[in-house]
Amino acid sequence: MTPPAISPETLAAENLQPEREESTATPAADGGYFTPRSSGESDTPGQGYRRHASQFVSTTGIAFAIVGLQLGQGILLARLLGPEGRGEYAAAMLYVQLLLYVGLFGGIEAVCRRATEAVSNSAEGRYRLRRAALWLGITTGTITMLIAIALNLLALPGDKRYLIPVATLCSLSILGQHAMLIMTAVDRGAGEFGRYNVRRLIAAAAFPCLLLIAAMVTTIDVHLAAWMFVASSGISMVACLIGLPQPFRGPSRPTVRTLAKESRPYGVSMLATDLFERLDLLLVLWLAPMIEQGFYAAMVPAVYPLTVIPNTLGMFLFNAGANSDKRLGTSDIHRILGSSVAVQVASTIAFMLLIGPLVRLFYGDAFEPAIIFALWLAPVSAIKGILQGLDSYLKGRGRPLAPIRARFLAIGVMFAATWGLFDTYGTLSIAIAALAGQLVCFVWLTSIVYSDVHQSD
Repeated sequence: MTPPAISPETLAAENLQPEREESTATPAADGGYFTPRSSGESDTPGQGYRRHASQFVSTTGIAFAIVGLQLGQGILLARLLGPEGRGEYAAAMLYVQLLLYVGLFGGIEAVCRRATEAVSNSAEGRYRLRRAALWLGITTGTITMLIAIALNLLALPGDKRYLIPVATLCSLSILGQHAMLIMTAVDRGAGEFGRYNVRRLIAAAAFPCLLLIAAMVTTIDVHLAAWMFVASSGISMVACLIGLPQPFRGPSRPTVRTLAKESRPYGVSMLATDLFERLDLLLVLWLAPMIEQGFYAAMVPAVYPLTVIPNTLGMFLFNAGANSDKRLGTSDIHRILGSSVAVQVASTIAFMLLIGPLVRLFYGDAFEPAIIFALWLAPVSAIKGILQGLDSYLKGRGRPLAPIRARFLAIGVMFAATWGLFDTYGTLSIAIAALAGQLVCFVWLTSIVYSDVHQSD
């Protein structure tokens, strides 16, 4: 029996240390937050700083490119489907989006930690980890796909149940997406951000490119858009298999069972996080008429750019938290958090000034009623980006369970705010509630991070 004095977070940290397989790594001379170094390599402090800065800039650039593709995809869907068709597509995709990361059950973080600690393994050792990641993705993808199909059959609102066939089709995409997401975690954990960025870019470009090509030769409806999305998920999976010998027949290590066991605390954390972050979409599905769901769904990708910089920083903060040789200090958190907040405030103000004309220009006059949703979703997205960075740091520290209570409190705040405001503000009350929930989480997670750093100091 576990002694009661040990917290769940401590247990998570102790139980999630991967077995070191054939590892001979030595830490980089500068403490290497971002790219683990192979044995025998070293950097001067100046070289380490330049390498880290170069990685952050290039990864941020790729992240902006991916967001640009997502924006283009959102504009294409809005233009091709119209407000009501966009709402139908959003309803068909809702349970896929809700379960996508929850269904991974922490597999990304578990594989990422394995790759972080085993970066100097032999080439065959890395191939085995990539194959293990592939099989884990296939396993979680299959299970999650079946759950999504069941939810679409049983839990679509009565006036939207005619979308069950297209929603079931969309569920098939989860398999390819899971394989891609978990396999790229190997690149991310090993600090191979070049490969990581290329594969992310291919995955992000596949759907809008297929959509654009199809639009040139035929009329796009919700069913065809769903087929294009499933095909794009297959392309993203295939891109991760390139360069991997015998992906399905070669030896893999560790086993799927071992990775699933290691990922369990991360999965619990992801359940709370993703349920909170997508709760507004679930409320829109059940409370909003189809056309307003289309307006809301069209603006969700429009505010993505506000998450890019802090979310990209979170990739490196995970590695920083997982690095046992050099810990972040209080002054580092002051600098990182202060600069993130300053950038997010400035970006949000600029976004809110420009979004009205941009929606009319790119989405068309039919989506003008959606502008009010964008104005409320902008600060939601800005805070969400910072929270993702803080969350990544805590996961790297082996404390994935630490933010759970904050998430569930924020979920309660969202339900209460929606219930209290819906009669007055309608669907807009859901966006207002999402902002209230993000603010609650920001205050609580910031205090958790400072407490963790203070204990390390």
